[in-house]
Amino acid sequence: MPDNRKLRVFLCHASQDKPIVRELYQRLLAEGWIDPWLDKEKLLPGQEWELEIEKSVEAADVVIVCLSKKSVEKEGYYQKEIKKVLDVADEKPEGTIYVIPLRLDDCIVPRRLAKWHYEDYYPKENVDKSFLRVCKSLEKRGELLNLNLKSFASKADDGLVVLGLKDAATDATEKSTVPLVEVKKTISKPHKIDHHTALTSQKNSQASGTGVNFIVAKLQWGKDNFGFSLHAEPNSYSTYGMQSTDFLHYLGFRREMCSFVTSRECFATWVEPDFELTLFARQFDEAFSLFEKAGRLLGNCGHFLDQPEGWGYFNGKSGSGRNMKSRLGYSADGHNSNEAKLLKQTEDENFLYCMSWIDGANEKGWVFHYKMKDEYSDLSLVIKFLGLKTFHECPYFEFEGCNWAYYQHENRGDSFFEGNAGNVHAWFDAQEKNFSQALEMLLKANNLVKPFGFIFLNS
Repeated sequence: MPDNRKLRVFLCHASQDKPIVRELYQRLLAEGWIDPWLDKEKLLPGQEWELEIEKSVEAADVVIVCLSKKSVEKEGYYQKEIKKVLDVADEKPEGTIYVIPLRLDDCIVPRRLAKWHYEDYYPKENVDKSFLRVCKSLEKRGELLNLNLKSFASKADDGLVVLGLKDAATDATEKSTVPLVEVKKTISKPHKIDHHTALTSQKNSQASGTGVNFIVAKLQWGKDNFGFSLHAEPNSYSTYGMQSTDFLHYLGFRREMCSFVTSRECFATWVEPDFELTLFARQFDEAFSLFEKAGRLLGNCGHFLDQPEGWGYFNGKSGSGRNMKSRLGYSADGHNSNEAKLLKQTEDENFLYCMSWIDGANEKGWVFHYKMKDEYSDLSLVIKFLGLKTFHECPYFEFEGCNWAYYQHENRGDSFFEGNAGNVHAWFDAQEKNFSQALEMLLKANNLVKPFGFIFLNS
């Protein structure tokens, strides 16, 4: 009898390759039939990380060993982890697909891994095909383990799961061992645009958070054609700052007329039938609180998050669409100018900060420069979210890379300091106490809603 569980896949990698491995983790997770293991995603506070990693290697059906020029030359725990993988591999029957070497660049595969055929997960245009080939190997391993992978469904838009990402149309025209699985918990394509209209519909569950009511509704268009939509009804707002409507927008909800809420308008999206609404409502409250506080701290630093919805929902108008980032000025690259000089610098546990002045033919203003002390930190996701630009050879950080933001000088009077200079200096002085704290709040907020399929920080 088939074993009704997902395929367990361990991702062996060095910390330097964390960003691309996290992206791989998300792709594997999205397949639906794969249970990938990545330390940053699976380890809980207080666990003995080394013990948990060893246990996960031993429990894994397949180990993907991610290789790069940096990792193969690295000494330390990564090599110990590979040794553990090889010890477990020695216990597997001959011919078992257990170790899959995955090259992230044109590195040399270590001799002890060379017996297994490797896959190249680069360059960028090759990644999709490479992922397909890896999935085929994983599927084959699942078949040999007699796993009932067909019982798990992904979020394919057309209502079908294609193991290994094989396109349904292609599958219909050529022979393949890649099975198609009908999904009964997502809505078929013709209904994807409507979260409300169906032949029959009913409220499935309801929960209230602070300032938002949530309802999960079941919609059905036929015997095996149904789906579940999540409806959020904001019911309170603040007179300043980020609103729950904005946060819902960032999470991918769409504002629509609604027959399930008393206000007759809601923010809606699709969810799975086993969506844990009560837990989500609690996590949403905490996540939004962090998001709103982070927005205030960032404002202290001169960074203003867009408010795509604002107060419009509460007064019967369309979203305000306030582009707060437009307060930033423009500069060619933030560094090259007729005059460029360092004004201030400071630091905290995560960042080095510099403030410079540039004065050129077409620009005059200040540049904030940010250097992450740990370039592989998850805070890089928030830097990307904020839209900070990149300069690869910043002279203020020994010609290493930086992220930067430019503030155009505004002259509102005869005196230099009657312009915006006072504000800009105050913003920079606030970086040390506010910036890192705000980024950590945003990262935590993202992680609170991530288990439910929502993210606003993309890798």
